[in-house]
Order: sequence, then structure tokens, then C-alpha cells
Amino acid sequence: MLTNPHPSDYNLSMVGKIRTKERCPRCKGKFEGEPLRCPACKIPPTRYYLDLYWKRQHKLYSDQDGYPLASWEQASRFLAHIRYEVDRERKSKGKFTFDPRNYVKRDLKAYRFENYIQAWFERRQKEIDRGHLSRGYLRSVKSYTVNHLIPYFGSVNIREMNEGMIEDFRDQLPVSLATKTVANILGLLRKVLQDAHRRRDIERVPFFPKVEIGDPDIRWLDEEDQVKVLEHIVDPVRRAFFIFSFHQATRPGEARALRWEDIDFRRDQVTIRAAMDEEVYRPHTKERDCRKLPLHKNVRQALEALPRDITGFVFTFRGKPLNHKLIYKTWCRATLGAGIDVTCYQGTRHSGASQAINAGVHPKVIQAFLGHKDARSTARYAHLRTDTLKEFWDKPQSSPDTFGANGKVVNFKGKKG
Repeated sequence: MLTNPHPSDYNLSMVGKIRTKERCPRCKGKFEGEPLRCPACKIPPTRYYLDLYWKRQHKLYSDQDGYPLASWEQASRFLAHIRYEVDRERKSKGKFTFDPRNYVKRDLKAYRFENYIQAWFERRQKEIDRGHLSRGYLRSVKSYTVNHLIPYFGSVNIREMNEGMIEDFRDQLPVSLATKTVANILGLLRKVLQDAHRRRDIERVPFFPKVEIGDPDIRWLDEEDQVKVLEHIVDPVRRAFFIFSFHQATRPGEARALRWEDIDFRRDQVTIRAAMDEEVYRPHTKERDCRKLPLHKNVRQALEALPRDITGFVFTFRGKPLNHKLIYKTWCRATLGAGIDVTCYQGTRHSGASQAINAGVHPKVIQAFLGHKDARSTARYAHLRTDTLKEFWDKPQSSPDTFGANGKVVNFKGKKG
């Protein structure tokens, strides 16, 4: 326990100096002068600390709010504030109570990345409980956190994170990771820091390097391949589920949440209003929309053959809605038997959109059918319109074999037409 010295014991050495532990990154020389600079390279340091002596030495690396001393100006302002407090204490007639330890932020542990992101996840869990966030999202980002973010940033103070740290983090990620995965990891880190800035836990969000993903490779099935997959699904409920998913192009979670009251056989219409969040029924879709879709004739036939479950759900297994794992296993077995390699999402929703594009359906109609809020989500299917180009090639007057080097039409013998 420090004893309080008499004001007469006060001396200017206690007021402190601004120092740094860094060396010049170019010449490795010491920083000198006020403000601190490398005499040869004229480069300032990036981290400072206050060196105080009050019965013993005290080193303050951050201000009272926990922000690291990252500039000479910031360190000077902090030192000036301490000198003001000391001078005020020295002039007062009361007990001299100045103690440098009062300037050390006591809850800095909360700003360690591993602790801060844990608190961030706890706040996201509350959003899930209120139905504002999906469980699937939280599960996916937790894997990024455990496998990549915490091992690298674990003990780092989030207030010290800068562009260089983030760039170094990106460069050390395994080269085996897909570009989309790298973008997702950096996107999660940006989201955490943006939330920290919104809560005023950090002063600014560092600039993040751009990751060029490129257009996704959208794989899809035509109706013929979808029939091949169905040939390997015997269970009538699961078979009806995939017929519904093929033709209505809903998200798998939306199809699993379908209830009998959502189907109007009289109007040949189905209403998409809910979705399964993993295995929890959520009374709204991902986009929080309510879509009324025409019921495909094949879907109607498959649904009419199903028994009505007491739960009210259309697609059930042992009294519960079909779960994600059962759908996944059924799809994997069926595509393996059919010799087809696409994911369930690609074979159902992506395929429905791709087939519609190739049939010449207007993108606005497809956007409404899929429930896309942003037209850019639908636009990614536009480049799949291959059948229209194929029809153009199949016309005799515009066969690729009939164009000469100058663009004029020639016959197969090389004579001008």
C-alpha cells in the first residue's frame, strides 16, 4: 500500500516523461527529442507510455478509458491532465491523495479480444432468443472464431487493433481456405469491430483489405437430372418434400416449416410464411416476407397423396418436422445413386431459379418468386441463360461455322453467301 507523501516531497521527476519502447523500423535507432523522432529517418514511434515515479516507478501505456497511447499528442494531453491533477492536489489544503494507479483502467480484461468476442456472442444469443438472428448464422461464425480469430488475436486489446494487424492476420490464414471463407472470416471480424465502434468501445474501425471473391460457380440440375435423383428416394414424405423443393424453389428451411393451412388446393396456391431455424420453428422467413406462390401440378399430386399429421406440418418424420440432418442424408444417398454431384441447395432452389431463367421468365418475376429483397441476389442467375444462346446457334443462318474472319457469312466451302 502506497503512503501519501507530503506535498513538499513532490518533485518534477514524478510528473513524468513520455517514452517509447520502440526502435526505428528503418535504421533500428533510438527515438529522441520532443516530440520523439528518429534523428536520421524522421519517423515517429507508433506506441508511447508515460514514465512516472511516485514512491516507485509507474508506466502507463493507456489513458483512463483504456485507449493505447498511439501518438505524441495523445500522450502529451494525458500527461498534461496528470500534471494538472497533481498541481491541484499540491495547492489544496486537504489530504494529498494523488495516486498514479488511479489512472490505470481496471476493466481492461474486457477489451481482450477473446473476452470481448465472448461478450459479443452473448449479445447475439439474446438476438436469437428474440427471433432477430438465425441459429445457423451463429453456429457458422463460432467455427471461424474458434479456429482462426481467437488463436491469432486472443490476448490483443481490441483498441490496439490496426490495419497492419488485420493484414498480417489475413496473410497467415491457411492457403487451403476458399476465398469465400477468407472473406467470411474478415467479414465477421469487421462486424465485431463495427459493433464495438457503435458501442463506443473503440474510437475507429480499421480499414479492411478487400478480398476479391468473383462470381460464384452456381451449379444446378435440369428437370431430367432431378427425376434421376427422385428415382433413388423411396420414402413418400421425403420424396414429396423434394418434389416441392424442386418446383417451388423454396429454401429448405421454408419447406420443412410448411403447414397444411398454408396450402390452398382450391386456388392451387401455397403460402410461404415461416421457416425452420435449425430445428426450431420460426414464424417468419429469412427475409420476413409472406409469399403466395402458384402450386405446381406435380407438387399438388404429391401433396394430395400424403397423410395429414396431427402436428399440422406437411413433411414430418416420427411426429416432428423433417430435420436438417435427415434431409441432408437423404439427398446425399440419392445423388450418389444417381451419379450427380451437387448440394441440396443447388439441386433445389438454385435449380428452380436456373430453369426459370432458361425458360425466359422475367427476372422480376423470379425475384418475387424466390423472395429476394435485393435484385442483385437474382441477377447472379442471369449468366445461366444458356438455352437462349443455344437456340440462336441452332439457327442455320447463324451457325458458328458460317462466319468468316471478316464477320461476313460464308458457306462451308469458303465462298461468300
